Amino acid sequence: TEDADNVDQNSKGIIALFSAYIIWGAMPIYWKAIEAVSSFEILGHRVVWSVVFTSVLIAFNKNWQIFKKMLRSGKRDLFWLAVGGFLISFNWGLYIWAVNDGRVLETSLGYFINPLLSMFLGMIFFKEKLNRIQTLALALAVLGVSIELAAAGSLPLVSLGLALSFGLYGVLKKTVRVSPEIALFTETLTVTPFAMAWLIFLQKEGASSFPYDSMTNLMLAGSGIMTSIPLLMFAYGASRVPLTTVGFVQYATPTLSFAIGLLIFKEDIHINRVFTFMFIWAALAMYSADLIFSGRKSAKKDNS
Repeated sequence: TEDADNVDQNSKGIIALFSAYIIWGAMPIYWKAIEAVSSFEILGHRVVWSVVFTSVLIAFNKNWQIFKKMLRSGKRDLFWLAVGGFLISFNWGLYIWAVNDGRVLETSLGYFINPLLSMFLGMIFFKEKLNRIQTLALALAVLGVSIELAAAGSLPLVSLGLALSFGLYGVLKKTVRVSPEIALFTETLTVTPFAMAWLIFLQKEGASSFPYDSMTNLMLAGSGIMTSIPLLMFAYGASRVPLTTVGFVQYATPTLSFAIGLLIFKEDIHINRVFTFMFIWAALAMYSADLIFSGRKSAKKDNS
């Protein structure tokens, strides 16, 4: 019965993870649907509506006491969550702008690079050791980005900006132990005064004319739900499945974004970008194989 329960929990976790990653991967379609609204106005709404939605969740789960306790005694956590708020807002803003500027393939490359960058950041911040296969995977990824640099004469700044901001956000999340809705509420609450000031400024300058038509208004408000739901699904799934599975499933997001950019939005892909992707995919294949192999090895050790 215990084994059956574990399998059931594992299955639920995998479904939750896949759902989160598919929502994230399909996000370009959502942002494109409201591209008539400027990217940074969308960002302002995303921050504000995320605060509204997560506050409702905290109230529903009766977690205000936990939040108040953190305000009184968790000064360190509050500081890092505030920094995380600015990092994730930068990531969101860059992502929305890139999608609406016709750079979905660049965003996809950024999220393919992200797990490899996370390995590097783990070495820097947490003194994590890389084995030979992981080191080779990281070297292949660096080579892939270097090909882009040599061929295009410039760094893929959107890709690196997304990977770096989300990677550093992951570092902060590793140092703070707070429930997902309280963490997201605190992060977005930190940025909300700036988001509100920006939205008011746009309205006064005539660069914005909120409220828009009912569908646009609904989608702007829905951006808070679109932000929070996959994060909560991710937290639910990640706590129920092995880390190797989390690492493997996460490639659903950039793969789906890549397909959307290429097949739906018909973005051009240059030959140097093809070579870059080939090196990144080879690196990810090695990294994933190593994760699976290591996971099986440790499972055998636990059973013996």
